[in-house]
Amino acid sequence: MDLQPIAEDYFKKIEEIYNSEIKNGTSIIDIANMLTEIVPAHEFSVVSKVHISEKILTLFTKEQRKELATELLEEQVIRQRKKLNHWSTITAQSAQIDTGYIAQHLVSLQTQIPGQGMRGKGDDLCDGSEVKSANFLDSMDKKGAVAPRWNFTAVTKAIMERFLEYPSVYLLSMDLNSNNKFRTRIWKVNVQKHETLKERYIEWMNKLGYRKFSNNNEESVNFQLFPPHSGTEETFARHGNGRANGFQKLNIELENTNGSELIFRADEIDGKIVISKF
Repeated sequence: MDLQPIAEDYFKKIEEIYNSEIKNGTSIIDIANMLTEIVPAHEFSVVSKVHISEKILTLFTKEQRKELATELLEEQVIRQRKKLNHWSTITAQSAQIDTGYIAQHLVSLQTQIPGQGMRGKGDDLCDGSEVKSANFLDSMDKKGAVAPRWNFTAVTKAIMERFLEYPSVYLLSMDLNSNNKFRTRIWKVNVQKHETLKERYIEWMNKLGYRKFSNNNEESVNFQLFPPHSGTEETFARHGNGRANGFQKLNIELENTNGSELIFRADEIDGKIVISKF
């Protein structure tokens, strides 16, 4: 895959700045700011953006990425929620933040896998993996219900079947811990190895998905997983409502099981983010 020459030139500049500032004892937050200031991202093709991201992410150590993840959550969630709640009190508009893109940034920092370099449809990560987020924060409806979910929507049979072929599915939940403070967790799921999830998805396709697509009326289908309840230490997703015309209720374990593991956890403590799993 060819890169624009201008992008290749920046590789050397990025590495020089990083190595020099590390020797000077500059914080990784300040170094990251320096790197983004010298990179005119709007001038690059999508392919070049991805390769520059790969270069930067590869330079950062695990501890540095952990520090950057902390800053991302404090900046985009803790401080942002406080600002939005201020305006929400005045306007009665929603104070809910868009966690979808925050989730993708966070997963890239944790995995060192860049995104696709642009907004819109396509792979969430450049290796073809999928990122889904569920947000319990400030998401109460008029009836007081809070029911976020991980949605896997498909508009074609091929897209529906692709769920079984993703390299990984990253499931992120933003909610409250048992101390009623902000928490975010990320689970990395290999659907091909997670027998419980794979069997339920195949059952869902056979019972619902294929039938809808066979009608040829441009229907879409949506496989919904409900994340662990907010305010608990549950570690399982849920599927099925137990109704006669639906699917039996099923708990799908996300930890201590083949095909899924917790790869990230951060909690708010005294207004700061503390990462306990990275």
